[in-house]
Amino acid sequence: MAIVTFESVAAAAEALQAAGQRASVRAVTAAIGGGSPNTVLKLLGEWKAGRPVVRIADTELDPKITGAIVEQMQRVASAAAAAAEERAAGVDEDLQALSEAQAAAEQQISALSAERDMARVQAADLAEQLESTQADARRAAQQADANAAALRQELATERTRQEAAAAALARAEVRLEAIPGLKAEIERLRAALEADQKSRQVAEQSAAVFAAKLEAAERRATEAEARTVKAEAATEQASAKAEATARELVNAIAMVQAGQARLESAARELEEGKKAVATANATAQESGEEVVPLRDQSETAKPVKLPKKPA
Repeated sequence: MAIVTFESVAAAAEALQAAGQRASVRAVTAAIGGGSPNTVLKLLGEWKAGRPVVRIADTELDPKITGAIVEQMQRVASAAAAAAEERAAGVDEDLQALSEAQAAAEQQISALSAERDMARVQAADLAEQLESTQADARRAAQQADANAAALRQELATERTRQEAAAAALARAEVRLEAIPGLKAEIERLRAALEADQKSRQVAEQSAAVFAAKLEAAERRATEAEARTVKAEAATEQASAKAEATARELVNAIAMVQAGQARLESAARELEEGKKAVATANATAQESGEEVVPLRDQSETAKPVKLPKKPA
């Protein structure tokens, strides 16, 4: 927007009049390249008020001159009336321009009022946010103070522990100085600990192997138990068969013993027959006759060996 000054408004108005145009607010504003119509109207009024006005002096003149002057005055009055009408038209146009400018200004005022109300709402929101932020900041500061107090307490406790550790270290150094062989003893204990760990690993491995063997033995024991059950059943069956066989053997022994008794009885009878035959032969020899000897069946008869009775 151009800067509106009295000089720029006056120059534009004179240029318009020199060109035969009317110096209105709208024409001057367009000539100077823009600006506030209110400012242009004010400066244009000052320019018009500063123009020279021709006045007629109160003098006594010749009637002819007076008539000529009257005629001239009439012509001037007509011209002045025309100029007044033209100025009135210009004023109307200026008033229209001012009215339009006022309407535009009112629109701007309304927009600015809306922006102001929006700004107030935003300011209230910002104030509320600021208050909430300040409350959060106060709570954070209080929490930070509490954390700092806790950290200071922890620092004091840690310092106490460090002092205790330093004292313990000093005592340990004293003990180290008093016991030169402590390092060797520590090394020995460390070696013993490593050996113990290795022994424990070996024991764990042995335990794992033993557990595997135990599991295998349990499986074998289970299988053996199953076989034992089967063997017991077979033994019971064999016992039953053995008892039956023993009973048969007892019966057979009884039969053999009976046969043996009969054989012994027959042998005794044969022996008696032999004796009778011998007696008869002796008698026959005496009488001159020979008796046919009996067949010695005792030679062919073999003794029977009896088996032992089963228990």
